[in-house]
Amino acid sequence: MIRLYEISTCGIGRLEILMLLFSGFLISLVLTMMLIPPLMRMAVRLSVVDTPNERKVHTGVIPRIGGMAMVVGACIPILLWLPHSQTIVSFLYALLILLVFGAWDDSKEINYKLKFLGQFLAVSVVVFGGNLNIAIFPFAGMDPVPMYLSVPVTIIFLIGVTNAVNLSDGLDGLAAGVGLLSLGAIALLAQLGGGQEIVLICFIVAGTIFGFLRYNTYPARIFMGDTGSQFLGFTIGVLSIILTQQVNTALNPLLPLFLVGLPIVDTLFVMSKRISEGRSPFAADKNHMHHRLLALGMAHYEAVSVIYISQLIFLLAAFLLRYQSDVVVFLAYLGLTGVLLGGLLLLQAKKPEAGWERLTRNISRLDRSSKLRDWALRAVGCGVPAYLLVGTLLIPDVPTDIGLGSLALLIILLVRLAWAPHLRFISLRLLVFPGIAFALYLGLRDPEATALLSPVVSIGLLIVLLALMLFVIRSTKDQAFQTTPTDLLVIALAGGTGVLYQQGMIEATLVPVVLGIVVLFYAAELIMRNMRKTWNCFTLGMVLVLTVLSLKLL
Repeated sequence: MIRLYEISTCGIGRLEILMLLFSGFLISLVLTMMLIPPLMRMAVRLSVVDTPNERKVHTGVIPRIGGMAMVVGACIPILLWLPHSQTIVSFLYALLILLVFGAWDDSKEINYKLKFLGQFLAVSVVVFGGNLNIAIFPFAGMDPVPMYLSVPVTIIFLIGVTNAVNLSDGLDGLAAGVGLLSLGAIALLAQLGGGQEIVLICFIVAGTIFGFLRYNTYPARIFMGDTGSQFLGFTIGVLSIILTQQVNTALNPLLPLFLVGLPIVDTLFVMSKRISEGRSPFAADKNHMHHRLLALGMAHYEAVSVIYISQLIFLLAAFLLRYQSDVVVFLAYLGLTGVLLGGLLLLQAKKPEAGWERLTRNISRLDRSSKLRDWALRAVGCGVPAYLLVGTLLIPDVPTDIGLGSLALLIILLVRLAWAPHLRFISLRLLVFPGIAFALYLGLRDPEATALLSPVVSIGLLIVLLALMLFVIRSTKDQAFQTTPTDLLVIALAGGTGVLYQQGMIEATLVPVVLGIVVLFYAAELIMRNMRKTWNCFTLGMVLVLTVLSLKLL
């Protein structure tokens, strides 16, 4: 097994490193998706479920055990691909502690003091065992502060961030999407500073989030529970400290406030309001931002989308202000927070429920022809394998491991398609996704293929596919395929890649790889969820792609 530090010291190109990142993403995604269904069944039997009450916005009993799948799905790839340094090992031990206490809380709803104990133990492991601390303070220069200051501040920050993300998890896909956006920003800044380990961890955790969102997008079939939200908050906190304190100390030390973003603002606002009313800061209520947006008359996905956009603004500010002075960054943070909270309070004061509901109804009336939708869906179903097939036909040969893997996938896929009624337990996604990854990687690596499909042409084709996908999603009357906040995440990731290319921050040859990973996986998911027949343009095309890859071994 080749690990990240072995690749980075062997002079292998960026495309191979990107393939390693993608492998970590894929393994964590597949593991999470595989673990969630049996965990859902186990959660119902063990009564590890979330029941509705006056603070909850859902109406049914939902398993809240998704966080366990996310933690396991992240830990295994980290063990496989990252060096077992003191920091990484301590981080994994800390995640196990959070897993134990989080699972305990999800099943028994333990006292908040016990929850704090688990968080304190996990934080202590990475602080003392992993030598993680905030040594460079804002307004204190570049010299490290004494340990008696850095250690308590680090512990308070990590516990605070862990709880902030935990408390913000109030709507389907909310904490997962916000966490995904934060991880994307951390990965970008780490890549610019040469922090490949941080980038790989971000990709791995992002894989668990996408695997979880497969079951959590509104209306959710599972919740991540305290296990998942604490895992995300703790991971984002740890990575933001490593980024600013170790990977690139030139970054402003206040940047983690922006990288965590909205959860910190929301938590501080809610707690200050509770204290001003003479209540405990830990008392449960419906004063969080998502509660207030719903009270304005917004639909569920609208409220989540507004929060995603707000988080993106914080992350954009983090990128733009990354090298600015402490005064500028601090004032920008206060100003951005003030504008956000002030705008929300102003909207509440005017109570524009009727106007918002009228706008929502008018948007909902927009309908499109079902014939156009079916045409677009067929175009996507045939376009994905056609895009991959061009590259696979042009490459002269394939590595032995990829060729043998393609052959195994081909055989299992043919069996699965031939006896579909009896083999539905074999996930079609687990056969298609690796095939897409193999073809995409090999096609964009080969000079002959890239000469025909230049980065500009590849990006253009992927954008066309993305536009067709969004048209299909938006024009679907079935609730399961309506536009969701997850679509906004996909658009943000794809659009962010284009912006980075335009600014010259990533190579042109890497743009189709990143866009391809996002667009083709999402397109395949959309096609398989709309499939009416086992044999169709998409499945036949993927069989042909895997056949070509297998024949290249000869």
